[in-house]
Amino acid sequence: MKKWASAVIAAAVFSTSAAADTQDYKLVTVAGYLNFYLLNLNACEDFHPTVRAAAYDAEKTLYPYLDKLYSKMGGVKGENQKMVADIVMKRRNMLNTQIAEGDFTIEHCEAIVKILKEDGLDKTLISALD
Repeated sequence: MKKWASAVIAAAVFSTSAAADTQDYKLVTVAGYLNFYLLNLNACEDFHPTVRAAAYDAEKTLYPYLDKLYSKMGGVKGENQKMVADIVMKRRNMLNTQIAEGDFTIEHCEAIVKILKEDGLDKTLISALD
């Protein structure tokens, strides 16, 4: 799963334009990273009822970061919002494929919850929000 997550994060990183300034680049990367977890938690809540409560609880840890990110990116009118929306749609499609193929397991959900509740988010990526 870590390889898949790393590949998705790398895809988000390399999909940004070379002309984007460094801070925008970092924020778009963080947006992809946080939305990866949010999409997965939402799917866990829908498809694996035994981890639903834990997924809801883990989801709460993302909101302060998402709020800060949204503000730093200029809100709804931010120039990078379309890029972030495109990344989220690509990730949603990948997740839908994973679900359709029966690859979205309870173990996957438990791992996502553990990362957020015990291991914590990548501090280097999150530091772009400071």
